[in-house]
Amino acid sequence: MKAIIVGAGDVGFVSAETISDVNDVLVIEKDEDIADTLKGRLNVSVLREDGTNPRILRYAIENQNADVLISALHSDSENLFVCMMAKRIKPTLRTVATVDNPDFVVEASRTKLEGVDEIISPDLVTAEKMYKLCVLENVVEYEAIKGMGVSIAVFRIDSRHQIVGRVVMHLPLPKDCTVFAIFRDGTMNTAPETMEIHSGDRICVFGSDQAIEQFNELVGVEDVGREFCILGGSIIGRNLAKMLVEDPKKRYVKIIEKDADTCRSLSKELSGVVVINADFTDPDIQFDENIFKSDATVSTSRKDDTNLLICMSAKRHSARKVIARFFMREYEDIFRYTDLQTIIGYDRVISNEITKYVLSDETAITRMQSSEGIFFTHNVDGLSKLLDRYVGDLNMPDGLRIVAIIRDGEITYPLLDTRIRNDDSVILFSVNKRGSELAKVLGKNSIPEM
Repeated sequence: MKAIIVGAGDVGFVSAETISDVNDVLVIEKDEDIADTLKGRLNVSVLREDGTNPRILRYAIENQNADVLISALHSDSENLFVCMMAKRIKPTLRTVATVDNPDFVVEASRTKLEGVDEIISPDLVTAEKMYKLCVLENVVEYEAIKGMGVSIAVFRIDSRHQIVGRVVMHLPLPKDCTVFAIFRDGTMNTAPETMEIHSGDRICVFGSDQAIEQFNELVGVEDVGREFCILGGSIIGRNLAKMLVEDPKKRYVKIIEKDADTCRSLSKELSGVVVINADFTDPDIQFDENIFKSDATVSTSRKDDTNLLICMSAKRHSARKVIARFFMREYEDIFRYTDLQTIIGYDRVISNEITKYVLSDETAITRMQSSEGIFFTHNVDGLSKLLDRYVGDLNMPDGLRIVAIIRDGEITYPLLDTRIRNDDSVILFSVNKRGSELAKVLGKNSIPEM
């Protein structure tokens, strides 16, 4: 695939990094320093020009013979303009615009905005993740694959949970899901059926949203999540608050924001949300507002050091659940040091969204935040080694597992006596497996080296 990325800021750089290993990528960036940095770090071509200029766009699209264009500039309106101009130049070109303001996503989805095939809002995706982490009490990691109508959730198990001591294969699992792995003592086990569940395990589940919710109940919910404290009235904070108050279950939501003008805006926009004008980094405010007594405390600041401070304070106060994000990849190890599982990396959000919308069908679908695990599809045909094999007869190596099968447009969860047919699309989960290793098991098709 040949791709053009307009803009090499945070979003553009991660987008280029995500797809450049196995695709021919041209990045258009007018800033000389950023362009030079990009050349030195990634295997991409760089055109140092203004990507909003129609003449430059035409030159790049025609010379690159591009299949897809991603506009990742800092201006939402410029991203939409670039995509629409690119579509005029080459109508078959697939266009993706990234936006900060989620309002653009709503508008595009309702009106089918001409010239833009997909719109990605990293902040809205982050808010949706945080919402799921809030309302699914036992979940510490969540990823939605909307195009397939399925989700991936990681459940953290402790001694209070009612499934401790039970064997995975004996659990009354919801119909539309499967347990595909268990993290234990730093190791991921991709054949968990015969494992007895221990306190401290993290159970990985793939399935429909309803099945994920049912599995959460199966694990056991001792303290139902009802009270939520959101720190920061950012785009993420306000969208998260909307989702929580619109939830069918009654939720008590408050936002603490330092800026008075932002608070006035939030108060007008959000019905049923308590808005407090205060500095949530102040220990006195934390005590007065019982920040860490909520069922979940969510830090949405755009500053990594602020979010890290909240995480460390939460650990000291034995908070029930703390959810935070980080922007700079260098901060990830520091956040992990707090031993909090519910942290969201901005780069991983972008990478997963680009993967879902841009890469071809038979390739990576999404990655997990907490490991090198990757989901991908394998289309079964006459050259596939899975054709006409029963799932129970397959000798899958450690670190590779069949998760589901897409057959006639429907996702099914295979049993041992499920026979893999021609034209099936098999969804697999792989941990640290190279394409050459996968080819030995699958045949002609394997995921690219990513």
